[in-house]
Amino acid sequence: MNVWLTIFGMALVTYATRAIPLLTLRSQPNPQLARFLSYVPPAIFAALIVPALFAPSGSFEAGAALYAGLFGVLVAWRSRNMAITIIAGLAAFALLQILGVA
Repeated sequence: MNVWLTIFGMALVTYATRAIPLLTLRSQPNPQLARFLSYVPPAIFAALIVPALFAPSGSFEAGAALYAGLFGVLVAWRSRNMAITIIAGLAAFALLQILGVA
């Protein structure tokens, strides 16, 4: 019973965190809020990627991940498109792995 209560509680919390903003915000969000929220995806992306680039095994190593990440930064700077950046970074990483760059 305790497991089901925990699952139900987490479902309720998850639903509430998604429903409350939808129910309380007006049809058009505040321009300041919209501007703030526009920075969330790149910040989350960076928080997930940067540790894996600089310390994939727990300590700094300059390997395929770091080089592909630097290439991804260059592509992002030139294209300003997250999808193209991800695809280019993955392709660079795969190529470096095939070439044996550790």
